[in-house]
Amino acid sequence: MRTIVLAIGLLFFYTAQSQQGIVYAKEPVPGFAFRKIAKEQLAADIRFWHKVMEESHVNLYHAISKEALEQKENRLLSAVGDSISQTEAVLLFGKLAALLNEGHIGMPSSSVTDSMYTNSLRFPFLLQKVTDTEWIINRDLSGEQKLGVNAVILEVNGKPVSELNRQFREYYGGLETWRKQQIATYVRKLLFLHGLGSPYRIKARTEAGQIIDFTTAGYSKQQADSLNKVLVASVNQPAEPYTFTMLPDNIAYINYRQMVNSRTNPFSDFLKNSFAKIKEANAAGLIIDLRANGGGNSSLGDSLISYFSTKPYVLSGGMKWKSSSHYKAFLKLMENVGSPSENRFYNSQKEGEMYTYLNKDLRKPLRRDLTFTGKTAVLIGPDTFSSANMLSDGIKSFQLATLFGEPTGEPGNDFGEMYNFMLPNTHIIARGSTKMFTRADGDEKNFDPILPDIPVKPSPKDLKEKRDVVLETAVNWIRKQ
Repeated sequence: MRTIVLAIGLLFFYTAQSQQGIVYAKEPVPGFAFRKIAKEQLAADIRFWHKVMEESHVNLYHAISKEALEQKENRLLSAVGDSISQTEAVLLFGKLAALLNEGHIGMPSSSVTDSMYTNSLRFPFLLQKVTDTEWIINRDLSGEQKLGVNAVILEVNGKPVSELNRQFREYYGGLETWRKQQIATYVRKLLFLHGLGSPYRIKARTEAGQIIDFTTAGYSKQQADSLNKVLVASVNQPAEPYTFTMLPDNIAYINYRQMVNSRTNPFSDFLKNSFAKIKEANAAGLIIDLRANGGGNSSLGDSLISYFSTKPYVLSGGMKWKSSSHYKAFLKLMENVGSPSENRFYNSQKEGEMYTYLNKDLRKPLRRDLTFTGKTAVLIGPDTFSSANMLSDGIKSFQLATLFGEPTGEPGNDFGEMYNFMLPNTHIIARGSTKMFTRADGDEKNFDPILPDIPVKPSPKDLKEKRDVVLETAVNWIRKQ
Protein backbone atom coordinates (compact mmCIF):
# COMPACT_ATOMS: atom_id res chain seq x y z
CA MET A 1 0.00 0.00 0.00
CA ARG A 2 1.47 3.34 -1.01
CA THR A 3 0.56 6.43 0.99
CA ILE A 4 0.66 9.88 -0.55
CA VAL A 5 3.56 10.85 1.67
CA LEU A 6 5.60 7.87 0.53
CA ALA A 7 4.86 8.63 -3.10
CA ILE A 8 5.96 12.22 -2.64
CA GLY A 9 9.21 11.07 -1.08
CA LEU A 10 9.91 8.66 -3.89
CA LEU A 11 9.14 11.19 -6.58
CA PHE A 12 10.92 14.20 -5.18
CA PHE A 13 14.07 12.96 -3.60
CA TYR A 14 17.04 11.31 -5.18
CA THR A 15 19.34 9.46 -2.85
CA ALA A 16 22.55 8.17 -4.43
CA GLN A 17 22.58 4.41 -4.33
CA SER A 18 25.04 3.02 -1.87
CA GLN A 19 27.48 0.44 -3.13
CA GLN A 20 26.52 -1.64 -0.10
CA GLY A 21 24.28 -4.50 -1.13
CA ILE A 22 25.19 -4.34 -4.83
CA VAL A 23 27.02 -7.48 -5.94
CA TYR A 24 30.17 -6.83 -8.03
CA ALA A 25 30.02 -3.10 -7.29
CA LYS A 26 33.13 -1.08 -8.04
CA GLU A 27 33.88 2.58 -8.44
CA PRO A 28 34.21 3.78 -12.06
CA VAL A 29 37.51 5.20 -13.27
CA PRO A 30 37.92 8.99 -13.07
CA GLY A 31 36.09 10.77 -15.86
CA PHE A 32 33.79 7.82 -16.55
CA ALA A 33 30.69 10.04 -16.42
CA PHE A 34 31.92 12.01 -19.44
CA ARG A 35 32.83 9.03 -21.60
CA LYS A 36 30.86 6.95 -24.05
CA ILE A 37 30.81 3.18 -23.72
CA ALA A 38 32.47 1.23 -26.52
CA LYS A 39 30.33 -1.30 -28.34
CA GLU A 40 32.66 -4.13 -27.32
CA GLN A 41 32.24 -3.20 -23.66
CA LEU A 42 28.47 -3.05 -24.05
CA ALA A 43 28.48 -6.51 -25.67
CA ALA A 44 30.49 -7.90 -22.77
CA ASP A 45 28.02 -6.44 -20.27
CA ILE A 46 25.07 -7.95 -22.16
CA ARG A 47 26.73 -11.37 -21.96
CA PHE A 48 27.47 -10.87 -18.26
CA TRP A 49 23.89 -9.76 -17.54
CA HIS A 50 22.51 -12.81 -19.33
CA LYS A 51 24.89 -15.17 -17.50
CA VAL A 52 24.08 -13.82 -14.03
CA MET A 53 20.34 -13.83 -14.68
CA GLU A 54 20.38 -17.36 -16.07
CA GLU A 55 22.48 -18.79 -13.25
CA SER A 56 20.34 -17.33 -10.46
CA HIS A 57 16.81 -17.43 -11.89
CA VAL A 58 14.41 -20.30 -11.27
CA ASN A 59 13.03 -20.17 -14.83
CA LEU A 60 14.46 -17.32 -16.87
CA TYR A 61 12.68 -18.43 -20.03
CA HIS A 62 9.11 -18.62 -18.78
CA ALA A 63 8.04 -15.71 -21.01
CA ILE A 64 10.64 -15.77 -23.79
CA SER A 65 12.82 -18.57 -25.16
CA LYS A 66 16.58 -18.49 -24.80
CA GLU A 67 16.92 -18.23 -28.58
CA ALA A 68 14.48 -15.33 -28.81
CA LEU A 69 16.21 -13.49 -25.97
CA GLU A 70 19.62 -13.91 -27.60
CA GLN A 71 18.22 -12.71 -30.93
CA LYS A 72 16.82 -9.61 -29.23
CA GLU A 73 20.16 -8.98 -27.54
CA ASN A 74 21.91 -9.21 -30.92
CA ARG A 75 19.41 -6.88 -32.60
CA LEU A 76 19.75 -4.25 -29.90
CA LEU A 77 23.54 -4.50 -30.08
CA SER A 78 23.55 -4.30 -33.90
CA ALA A 79 21.61 -1.04 -33.74
CA VAL A 80 24.42 0.57 -31.73
CA GLY A 81 27.22 2.40 -33.52
CA ASP A 82 30.79 2.36 -32.29
CA SER A 83 29.74 3.54 -28.83
CA ILE A 84 26.75 4.39 -26.68
CA SER A 85 25.95 6.96 -24.00
CA GLN A 86 25.20 5.97 -20.43
CA THR A 87 21.57 7.03 -20.84
CA GLU A 88 21.19 4.92 -23.99
CA ALA A 89 22.76 1.95 -22.19
CA VAL A 90 20.30 2.21 -19.29
CA LEU A 91 17.39 2.19 -21.74
CA LEU A 92 18.86 -0.76 -23.65
CA PHE A 93 19.16 -2.88 -20.51
CA GLY A 94 15.68 -1.74 -19.51
CA LYS A 95 14.32 -3.23 -22.71
CA LEU A 96 16.20 -6.48 -22.12
CA ALA A 97 14.96 -6.81 -18.55
CA ALA A 98 11.37 -6.15 -19.63
CA LEU A 99 11.53 -9.07 -22.08
CA LEU A 100 11.57 -11.40 -19.07
CA ASN A 101 8.07 -10.06 -18.29
CA GLU A 102 8.43 -9.78 -14.52
CA GLY A 103 7.14 -6.84 -12.54
CA HIS A 104 9.71 -7.00 -9.73
CA ILE A 105 12.81 -6.72 -11.93
CA GLY A 106 12.07 -3.10 -12.83
CA MET A 107 14.20 -0.57 -14.66
CA PRO A 108 18.02 -0.71 -14.27
CA SER A 109 19.74 2.32 -12.82
CA SER A 110 23.05 4.14 -13.06
CA SER A 111 24.75 6.59 -10.72
CA VAL A 112 25.67 8.71 -13.76
CA THR A 113 22.14 9.09 -15.13
CA ASP A 114 20.69 9.36 -11.62
CA SER A 115 23.01 12.26 -10.86
CA MET A 116 22.11 13.98 -14.13
CA TYR A 117 18.42 13.50 -13.40
CA THR A 118 18.82 14.90 -9.90
CA ASN A 119 20.18 18.12 -11.31
CA SER A 120 17.64 18.41 -14.12
CA LEU A 121 14.41 20.44 -14.22
CA ARG A 122 11.77 17.82 -13.59
CA PHE A 123 8.25 17.33 -14.93
CA PRO A 124 5.98 19.30 -12.56
CA PHE A 125 3.01 16.94 -12.32
CA LEU A 126 2.23 13.97 -10.09
CA LEU A 127 0.10 11.30 -11.77
CA GLN A 128 -2.55 9.23 -10.05
CA LYS A 129 -3.28 6.96 -13.00
CA VAL A 130 -2.18 6.14 -16.56
CA THR A 131 -4.61 4.97 -19.24
CA ASP A 132 -3.83 4.09 -22.86
CA THR A 133 -4.22 7.69 -24.00
CA GLU A 134 -4.23 9.85 -20.86
CA TRP A 135 -2.21 10.76 -17.79
CA ILE A 136 -4.60 11.62 -14.97
CA ILE A 137 -3.29 14.29 -12.61
CA ASN A 138 -2.98 13.91 -8.87
CA ARG A 139 -1.11 17.18 -8.18
CA ASP A 140 -0.09 20.16 -10.29
CA LEU A 141 3.26 21.50 -9.04
CA SER A 142 3.80 23.96 -11.88
CA GLY A 143 3.93 27.70 -11.42
CA GLU A 144 0.88 28.17 -13.63
CA GLN A 145 -1.44 25.82 -11.67
CA LYS A 146 -3.70 25.24 -14.68
CA LEU A 147 -4.48 21.59 -13.94
CA GLY A 148 -6.26 20.35 -10.83
CA VAL A 149 -6.91 16.87 -9.53
CA ASN A 150 -8.47 14.61 -12.20
CA ALA A 151 -7.38 16.85 -15.08
CA VAL A 152 -5.83 14.87 -17.95
CA ILE A 153 -2.56 15.37 -19.86
CA LEU A 154 -2.89 14.43 -23.53
CA GLU A 155 0.47 15.53 -25.01
CA VAL A 156 3.95 16.48 -23.76
CA ASN A 157 6.32 18.43 -26.02
CA GLY A 158 4.27 17.53 -29.06
CA LYS A 159 4.18 13.78 -28.30
CA PRO A 160 0.79 12.20 -27.59
CA VAL A 161 0.57 10.34 -24.30
CA SER A 162 -0.45 7.22 -26.22
CA GLU A 163 2.91 7.31 -28.05
CA LEU A 164 4.85 7.95 -24.84
CA ASN A 165 3.08 5.04 -23.15
CA ARG A 166 4.08 2.71 -25.99
CA GLN A 167 7.70 3.79 -25.56
CA PHE A 168 7.78 3.66 -21.79
CA ARG A 169 6.04 0.31 -21.37
CA GLU A 170 9.01 -1.33 -23.14
CA TYR A 171 11.06 -0.90 -19.95
CA TYR A 172 8.77 -2.79 -17.57
CA GLY A 173 7.63 -6.39 -17.37
CA GLY A 174 4.54 -7.81 -15.71
CA LEU A 175 0.88 -7.29 -16.41
CA GLU A 176 -0.32 -4.24 -18.30
CA THR A 177 -1.84 -2.71 -15.17
CA TRP A 178 1.54 -2.95 -13.43
CA ARG A 179 3.35 -1.36 -16.38
CA LYS A 180 0.96 1.58 -16.35
CA GLN A 181 1.43 2.02 -12.64
CA GLN A 182 5.21 2.07 -13.14
CA ILE A 183 4.85 4.74 -15.82
CA ALA A 184 2.75 6.84 -13.43
CA THR A 185 5.35 6.50 -10.68
CA TYR A 186 8.49 7.06 -12.77
CA VAL A 187 7.20 9.41 -15.46
CA ARG A 188 9.68 12.19 -14.53
CA LYS A 189 12.72 10.01 -14.97
CA LEU A 190 11.35 8.37 -18.12
CA LEU A 191 10.82 11.77 -19.73
CA PHE A 192 14.34 12.80 -18.73
CA LEU A 193 15.93 9.63 -20.12
CA HIS A 194 14.17 10.25 -23.43
CA GLY A 195 15.38 13.84 -23.67
CA LEU A 196 11.98 15.40 -23.05
CA GLY A 197 12.88 18.26 -20.72
CA SER A 198 11.95 21.72 -19.55
CA PRO A 199 10.19 23.81 -20.75
CA TYR A 200 7.29 21.39 -21.09
CA ARG A 201 4.63 22.07 -23.71
CA ILE A 202 1.42 20.58 -22.39
CA LYS A 203 -1.86 19.77 -24.07
CA ALA A 204 -4.46 18.84 -21.49
CA ARG A 205 -8.12 18.54 -20.65
CA THR A 206 -9.36 20.15 -17.47
CA GLU A 207 -11.78 18.36 -15.17
CA ALA A 208 -14.51 20.59 -16.64
CA GLY A 209 -13.71 19.20 -20.10
CA GLN A 210 -11.88 22.22 -21.61
CA ILE A 211 -8.89 21.48 -23.90
CA ILE A 212 -5.95 23.79 -23.11
CA ASP A 213 -2.38 24.26 -24.35
CA PHE A 214 0.34 25.88 -22.27
CA THR A 215 4.07 25.83 -21.55
CA THR A 216 5.52 25.38 -18.09
CA ALA A 217 8.99 25.08 -16.58
CA GLY A 218 10.22 22.08 -14.66
CA TYR A 219 11.26 22.29 -11.02
CA SER A 220 14.82 22.00 -9.68
CA LYS A 221 16.16 19.87 -6.84
CA GLN A 222 16.18 22.93 -4.60
CA GLN A 223 12.55 23.63 -5.42
CA ALA A 224 11.74 19.95 -4.87
CA ASP A 225 13.16 20.12 -1.35
CA SER A 226 10.87 23.03 -0.51
CA LEU A 227 7.86 21.55 -2.28
CA ASN A 228 8.28 18.28 -0.46
CA LYS A 229 8.07 19.99 2.93
CA VAL A 230 4.92 21.86 1.91
CA LEU A 231 3.25 18.76 0.46
CA VAL A 232 4.06 16.53 3.40
CA ALA A 233 2.60 19.18 5.72
CA SER A 234 -0.52 19.61 3.57
CA VAL A 235 -1.57 16.03 2.87
CA ASN A 236 -4.13 14.37 5.06
CA GLN A 237 -3.18 11.57 7.38
CA PRO A 238 -3.01 8.27 5.46
CA ALA A 239 -6.09 6.09 5.73
CA GLU A 240 -6.22 3.40 8.39
CA PRO A 241 -5.01 0.03 7.05
CA TYR A 242 -8.39 -1.53 7.82
CA THR A 243 -11.81 -0.20 8.77
CA PHE A 244 -15.22 -1.71 9.54
CA THR A 245 -18.67 -0.29 8.82
CA MET A 246 -22.21 -1.59 8.53
CA LEU A 247 -23.83 -0.80 5.18
CA PRO A 248 -27.58 -0.46 4.60
CA ASP A 249 -29.52 -3.73 4.50
CA ASN A 250 -27.44 -5.01 7.43
CA ILE A 251 -24.37 -5.83 5.30
CA ALA A 252 -20.95 -5.75 6.98
CA TYR A 253 -18.10 -4.06 5.08
CA ILE A 254 -14.37 -4.39 5.81
CA ASN A 255 -12.10 -2.13 3.78
CA TYR A 256 -8.75 -3.94 3.99
CA ARG A 257 -6.24 -1.46 2.54
CA GLN A 258 -2.94 -2.76 3.85
CA MET A 259 -1.77 -6.04 5.38
CA VAL A 260 0.01 -4.56 8.38
CA ASN A 261 -0.59 -4.27 12.09
CA SER A 262 -1.74 -0.85 13.24
CA ARG A 263 0.01 0.23 16.45
CA THR A 264 -3.18 1.64 17.90
CA ASN A 265 -5.49 -1.11 16.61
CA PRO A 266 -3.73 -4.48 16.12
CA PHE A 267 -5.28 -6.60 13.39
CA SER A 268 -6.18 -9.38 15.84
CA ASP A 269 -8.15 -6.89 17.97
CA PHE A 270 -9.75 -5.38 14.87
CA LEU A 271 -10.95 -8.79 13.66
CA LYS A 272 -12.29 -9.82 17.05
CA ASN A 273 -14.18 -6.56 17.54
CA SER A 274 -15.48 -6.42 13.96
CA PHE A 275 -16.80 -9.97 13.89
CA ALA A 276 -18.33 -9.55 17.32
CA LYS A 277 -20.37 -6.67 15.83
CA ILE A 278 -21.20 -8.81 12.78
CA LYS A 279 -22.49 -11.59 15.01
CA GLU A 280 -24.43 -9.20 17.23
CA ALA A 281 -26.09 -7.63 14.16
CA ASN A 282 -26.77 -11.04 12.60
CA ALA A 283 -25.40 -9.53 9.38
CA ALA A 284 -27.02 -10.49 6.08
CA GLY A 285 -23.64 -10.68 4.39
CA LEU A 286 -20.00 -9.65 4.49
CA ILE A 287 -17.96 -7.66 1.93
CA ILE A 288 -14.15 -7.54 2.16
CA ASP A 289 -12.57 -4.90 -0.07
CA LEU A 290 -9.01 -5.65 -1.29
CA ARG A 291 -9.05 -3.28 -4.28
CA ALA A 292 -6.55 -0.81 -2.79
CA ASN A 293 -4.47 -3.39 -0.92
CA GLY A 294 -0.83 -3.43 -2.02
CA GLY A 295 0.12 -6.28 0.32
CA GLY A 296 2.22 -6.66 3.44
CA ASN A 297 2.26 -9.55 5.92
CA SER A 298 0.67 -12.59 4.27
CA SER A 299 0.05 -14.32 7.63
CA LEU A 300 -2.59 -11.68 8.38
CA GLY A 301 -4.56 -13.09 5.45
CA ASP A 302 -4.76 -16.41 7.30
CA SER A 303 -6.10 -14.61 10.35
CA LEU A 304 -8.81 -12.93 8.27
CA ILE A 305 -9.87 -16.16 6.55
CA SER A 306 -10.31 -17.88 9.91
CA TYR A 307 -13.19 -15.50 10.67
CA PHE A 308 -15.30 -16.26 7.58
CA SER A 309 -14.39 -19.78 6.41
CA THR A 310 -13.65 -23.22 7.83
CA LYS A 311 -12.70 -24.81 4.49
CA PRO A 312 -9.16 -26.21 4.08
CA TYR A 313 -6.92 -24.07 1.86
CA VAL A 314 -3.42 -22.76 1.15
CA LEU A 315 -2.45 -19.30 -0.06
CA SER A 316 0.57 -20.58 -1.97
CA GLY A 317 1.27 -23.91 -3.66
CA GLY A 318 4.92 -23.72 -2.66
CA MET A 319 8.15 -22.18 -3.87
CA LYS A 320 11.38 -22.88 -5.72
CA TRP A 321 14.74 -21.38 -4.77
CA LYS A 322 17.78 -21.61 -7.02
CA SER A 323 21.28 -21.58 -5.57
CA SER A 324 23.91 -19.42 -7.26
CA SER A 325 27.25 -17.82 -6.46
CA HIS A 326 25.68 -14.44 -7.23
CA TYR A 327 23.01 -14.56 -4.53
CA LYS A 328 25.47 -16.08 -2.08
CA ALA A 329 27.68 -13.05 -2.70
CA PHE A 330 24.68 -10.81 -2.03
CA LEU A 331 23.93 -12.57 1.28
CA LYS A 332 27.55 -12.06 2.30
CA LEU A 333 27.19 -8.32 1.67
CA MET A 334 23.83 -8.06 3.40
CA GLU A 335 24.03 -9.92 6.70
CA ASN A 336 20.59 -8.75 7.81
CA VAL A 337 18.69 -10.07 4.78
CA GLY A 338 16.57 -13.14 5.53
CA SER A 339 16.75 -15.35 8.61
CA PRO A 340 20.11 -16.80 9.69
CA SER A 341 18.78 -20.36 9.38
CA GLU A 342 17.48 -19.79 5.85
CA ASN A 343 20.76 -18.19 4.80
CA ARG A 344 22.78 -21.07 6.23
CA PHE A 345 20.57 -23.50 4.35
CA TYR A 346 20.96 -21.55 1.10
CA ASN A 347 24.73 -21.32 1.43
CA SER A 348 24.90 -25.07 1.99
CA GLN A 349 23.26 -25.75 -1.37
CA LYS A 350 25.40 -26.60 -4.38
CA GLU A 351 25.38 -23.83 -6.97
CA GLY A 352 22.88 -24.54 -9.71
CA GLU A 353 20.71 -26.73 -7.47
CA MET A 354 16.99 -26.04 -7.14
CA TYR A 355 15.31 -26.37 -3.77
CA THR A 356 11.61 -27.13 -4.20
CA TYR A 357 8.99 -26.90 -1.48
CA LEU A 358 5.45 -28.09 -2.16
CA ASN A 359 2.71 -26.92 0.18
CA LYS A 360 0.82 -30.22 0.27
CA ASP A 361 -0.81 -29.86 3.68
CA LEU A 362 -3.94 -27.73 3.51
CA ARG A 363 -4.56 -25.30 6.32
CA LYS A 364 -7.85 -25.87 8.12
CA PRO A 365 -9.07 -22.85 10.07
CA LEU A 366 -10.41 -23.58 13.52
CA ARG A 367 -14.08 -22.77 13.93
CA ARG A 368 -14.45 -19.71 16.14
CA ASP A 369 -17.44 -18.56 18.13
CA LEU A 370 -17.31 -15.44 15.94
CA THR A 371 -16.88 -17.22 12.59
CA PHE A 372 -19.25 -15.71 10.03
CA THR A 373 -21.08 -18.40 8.06
CA GLY A 374 -23.14 -16.24 5.71
CA LYS A 375 -22.44 -14.99 2.19
CA THR A 376 -19.01 -13.36 1.79
CA ALA A 377 -17.95 -11.24 -1.18
CA VAL A 378 -14.34 -10.15 -1.78
CA LEU A 379 -13.61 -7.17 -4.03
CA ILE A 380 -10.40 -7.21 -6.13
CA GLY A 381 -8.87 -5.04 -8.85
CA PRO A 382 -5.71 -3.90 -10.63
CA ASP A 383 -4.31 -2.35 -7.42
CA THR A 384 -4.50 -5.67 -5.54
CA PHE A 385 -0.84 -6.69 -5.23
CA SER A 386 1.66 -8.88 -3.43
CA SER A 387 0.31 -10.57 -0.28
CA ALA A 388 -3.18 -9.28 -1.08
CA ASN A 389 -2.83 -10.95 -4.49
CA MET A 390 -1.85 -14.17 -2.70
CA LEU A 391 -4.83 -13.84 -0.36
CA SER A 392 -7.16 -13.39 -3.35
CA ASP A 393 -5.62 -16.42 -5.03
CA GLY A 394 -6.19 -18.70 -2.04
CA ILE A 395 -9.78 -17.49 -1.68
CA LYS A 396 -10.44 -18.07 -5.39
CA SER A 397 -8.70 -21.45 -5.67
CA PHE A 398 -10.47 -23.00 -2.67
CA GLN A 399 -13.79 -21.18 -3.11
CA LEU A 400 -13.70 -19.58 0.31
CA ALA A 401 -15.75 -16.59 -0.91
CA THR A 402 -16.97 -15.04 -4.18
CA LEU A 403 -14.65 -12.56 -5.92
CA PHE A 404 -16.06 -9.42 -7.59
CA GLY A 405 -14.37 -6.74 -9.68
CA GLU A 406 -11.42 -6.76 -12.08
CA PRO A 407 -8.33 -8.98 -12.41
CA THR A 408 -5.59 -8.31 -9.88
CA GLY A 409 -2.36 -6.48 -10.76
CA GLU A 410 -0.03 -9.48 -10.55
CA PRO A 411 0.08 -13.10 -11.72
CA GLY A 412 -0.60 -15.88 -9.25
CA ASN A 413 2.88 -17.24 -9.98
CA ASP A 414 5.48 -14.67 -9.12
CA PHE A 415 9.26 -14.34 -8.89
CA GLY A 416 11.03 -12.71 -5.98
CA GLU A 417 13.92 -12.75 -3.49
CA MET A 418 15.51 -9.97 -5.50
CA TYR A 419 19.09 -8.69 -5.42
CA ASN A 420 21.12 -6.00 -7.21
CA PHE A 421 24.30 -6.54 -9.19
CA MET A 422 26.54 -4.21 -11.18
CA LEU A 423 27.61 -4.68 -14.79
CA PRO A 424 31.42 -4.31 -15.05
CA ASN A 425 31.80 -1.92 -17.98
CA THR A 426 28.68 0.26 -17.98
CA HIS A 427 28.42 0.28 -14.15
CA ILE A 428 24.68 -0.16 -14.58
CA ILE A 429 22.86 -1.68 -11.60
CA ALA A 430 20.55 -4.53 -12.65
CA ARG A 431 18.22 -6.74 -10.62
CA GLY A 432 18.08 -10.50 -10.43
CA SER A 433 15.65 -12.99 -8.90
CA THR A 434 16.21 -16.30 -7.10
CA LYS A 435 12.76 -17.56 -6.02
CA MET A 436 9.49 -18.51 -7.61
CA PHE A 437 6.32 -18.46 -5.52
CA THR A 438 3.69 -20.84 -6.90
CA ARG A 439 0.01 -19.97 -7.06
CA ALA A 440 -2.36 -21.69 -4.67
CA ASP A 441 -3.53 -24.38 -7.10
CA GLY A 442 0.08 -25.38 -7.86
CA ASP A 443 -0.12 -24.63 -11.59
CA GLU A 444 3.38 -23.32 -12.37
CA LYS A 445 2.54 -22.53 -16.00
CA ASN A 446 -0.36 -20.18 -15.34
CA PHE A 447 0.87 -16.58 -15.29
CA ASP A 448 -2.58 -15.02 -15.36
CA PRO A 449 -3.69 -12.63 -12.62
CA ILE A 450 -6.34 -13.65 -10.13
CA LEU A 451 -9.64 -13.43 -12.00
CA PRO A 452 -12.94 -12.45 -10.34
CA ASP A 453 -15.80 -14.92 -10.20
CA ILE A 454 -18.15 -12.08 -11.15
CA PRO A 455 -16.37 -9.53 -13.40
CA VAL A 456 -17.36 -5.89 -12.87
CA LYS A 457 -15.53 -3.10 -14.70
CA PRO A 458 -16.50 0.52 -13.99
CA SER A 459 -17.34 2.51 -17.13
CA PRO A 460 -15.90 5.99 -17.81
CA LYS A 461 -19.30 7.36 -16.81
CA ASP A 462 -19.17 5.44 -13.52
CA LEU A 463 -15.72 6.85 -12.78
CA LYS A 464 -16.77 10.39 -13.63
CA GLU A 465 -19.84 10.13 -11.42
CA LYS A 466 -17.76 8.39 -8.71
CA ARG A 467 -20.17 5.49 -8.70
CA ASP A 468 -18.81 2.29 -7.10
CA VAL A 469 -20.43 -0.33 -9.32
CA VAL A 470 -18.23 -3.13 -7.95
CA LEU A 471 -19.47 -2.56 -4.41
CA GLU A 472 -23.04 -2.10 -5.69
CA THR A 473 -22.88 -5.44 -7.52
CA ALA A 474 -21.63 -7.25 -4.41
CA VAL A 475 -24.36 -5.66 -2.29
CA ASN A 476 -27.07 -6.68 -4.77
CA TRP A 477 -25.64 -10.23 -4.86
CA ILE A 478 -25.96 -10.52 -1.09
CA ARG A 479 -29.48 -9.06 -1.14
CA LYS A 480 -30.63 -11.74 -3.58
CA GLN A 481 -29.23 -14.67 -1.59
